[in-house]
Amino acid sequence: MRIAAIAFSACGAVLMDRLMALTTQGHEVDGYITVRHAEGTAFEPFDSVYEITSRLFHRTDALLFIGACGIAVRSIAPLIKSKLSDPAVVVCDETGRFAISLLSGHAGGANGLTEQVAGLIGAVPVITTASDSHAILGDAQQPRNLVLGIGCRRGTPAETIERAATILLWDQQIPLARVCEVATIDVKRNEEGLLGFTKAHKLPLRFYSAEELKKVDGEFMSSEMVLKTVGVDNVCERAATLCGGTGKLILRKTAKDGVTVAVFEREINHE
Repeated sequence: MRIAAIAFSACGAVLMDRLMALTTQGHEVDGYITVRHAEGTAFEPFDSVYEITSRLFHRTDALLFIGACGIAVRSIAPLIKSKLSDPAVVVCDETGRFAISLLSGHAGGANGLTEQVAGLIGAVPVITTASDSHAILGDAQQPRNLVLGIGCRRGTPAETIERAATILLWDQQIPLARVCEVATIDVKRNEEGLLGFTKAHKLPLRFYSAEELKKVDGEFMSSEMVLKTVGVDNVCERAATLCGGTGKLILRKTAKDGVTVAVFEREINHE
């Protein structure tokens, strides 16, 4: 993700320094600080939070405000259009006690970013979207037993995979928090975007050869183009099924922005 972090005080600048470590998790982070507190920092100064927010809103994947929620809400309010196009917005209080997913929790990836920020600074993640908050609390109706099969074009960035996966899952009311593994074909072993996506969500990534995928029993959507490209007619459905084991395919191949996704639900042993 391309993240713009915005702070309003010396205390906020100190916390923003710590949040620069998000770069080690595959993000690009730029810091902005009010003019009166910019001296002695490496961050870009700004005069008006409304001007800086307006300038950055559609140029970044996420805005990370370090300050009061009220400031963030008033700054982004005139710019909000759609959950499919708005960036993620996360707010941290200046002391680093809480990280709050404010906007685009699912489609924009704010929920995942909130968890990353909270883990980095030892904050409490505040996520209010019903499905994800239930999953975080360990709700018995939200078991973590889904395998996500993914196919993608060569060179697809992590943020594209993140956005496509969250949107496609959300359309089916499937929370990303229920996913326990990701599976794909072995020719994607060095795809930085796929590796970055799974690393960001701390998900195991399993690779299978075309020969292994061909042997998977079942009826799968077939693509001649995929067959010519990687040697098997379908990657996401076959990979999810092979990795899943016993259970059923609950989301067949769906595509967005060059990313294909399928979901396999593993059976739960209640013994």
